[in-house]
Amino acid sequence: MAGTDYGTSRQRDLGQLWADTIRGFLGEIAFAKWLKERFGISAELDYRRGPLEEFLPSDIKSVNGRPPHLKISVKTTKFGGVWLDVPGAQIKHSDVYVLVRVGITRDHLLAFFKKISVFRDKFFKEALERGIAGKDELEEIWGSLPEFAHVPAYVAGFLDKAEIAEFLDNEKSIILADGEVKIKKVIINKFLGYWHPAVPDYERKVREQLKRKGKSIRDDMKIEFVGIQNFSKELHFLASSGVLKRKQEDWEKVITKL
Repeated sequence: MAGTDYGTSRQRDLGQLWADTIRGFLGEIAFAKWLKERFGISAELDYRRGPLEEFLPSDIKSVNGRPPHLKISVKTTKFGGVWLDVPGAQIKHSDVYVLVRVGITRDHLLAFFKKISVFRDKFFKEALERGIAGKDELEEIWGSLPEFAHVPAYVAGFLDKAEIAEFLDNEKSIILADGEVKIKKVIINKFLGYWHPAVPDYERKVREQLKRKGKSIRDDMKIEFVGIQNFSKELHFLASSGVLKRKQEDWEKVITKL
């Protein structure tokens, strides 16, 4: 598990780290469940321990008891998330990238601990024995803790690498870019291609695309991506949810190859 927020430069505390890690697992589980309910496909996920490199190409270990014919990578974001964010080097490893939105928050950590009685059996017991808090006070705290509930998930769509393969060898390729022009900045809300926040050429290419669309863009305008404050200083491959495929016939083409 990385100590930085995936795709950004922000350091994560333990609660955020737990939430992000569990969100990733739940996204994979949600996709496997969705495959079963939607297409009758039994997908086995791979939760073995091992080097990260072994797990980059595919999150699916088997399909209906056999090895899959496609390498599918499941990327998970928050329920309101927009971006399929793939580390630049990984984009060439998998065949299909699936974006799943999962509605988990840090409160789920507290709710989970409450569900398995960690607070009552461990922390509260210790607090009583040490005289840190009284029984009534602890009951009040117990009642204020959130209850564990179902976690919503949504399969937002997929990106088929084969359809953009001609662009992938050039790590400065920006296939599509669009956004909303503000007074001092541009908010990118539609994007497909590589992005490196520390290399000025990427901003220049985005500005060129926006100008070709007739947008009034100044060279001193800051380029931002909706919902992301700061990227990690490395190469990314980004696809906004709006450019992903999601129609039934699109999924059926993937399923026949899976």
